[in-house]
Amino acid sequence: MTRKEFENLTKRIIAPEDYRLIENLYMAAGEMDKAEFCKEIRIMCAYDSANDRIEIRRCLKELGKRVGTMDAELNFLKRETKRKHAELAEILIGKACAYQDSDLYREAVQLIGQREVTLTKLRMDLPLWDEDKQYIEDTLKVMA
Repeated sequence: MTRKEFENLTKRIIAPEDYRLIENLYMAAGEMDKAEFCKEIRIMCAYDSANDRIEIRRCLKELGKRVGTMDAELNFLKRETKRKHAELAEILIGKACAYQDSDLYREAVQLIGQREVTLTKLRMDLPLWDEDKQYIEDTLKVMA
């Protein structure tokens, strides 16, 4: 939801810095409908009639900040996990090819998926196994 949508639905103006907090709260609200969310926020927030603005209560501001911080941490951890999985998969792929070990290969596929395993093998200039060739063939058939 954009700031303009929020202001239209609440029929109130909101400061840009407060809207960022509202956006965090809205994203944390899950499957809640925009209109319902705005209706509840309008009820929970104070109204400054002098300049037609919504004043967000302190507890909501703190919740919005906390949700935003937690979301940023979660995104960082997701990126870091993906990076670590890619590093580990590269080692597994190298060992799988060196020892012809299909168990290590399957573990790499579990970590990063067949597409990334095949791309990694191409980047590392490793021989393609039947599974890799089948993946490439299937992908090309879908594209045709």
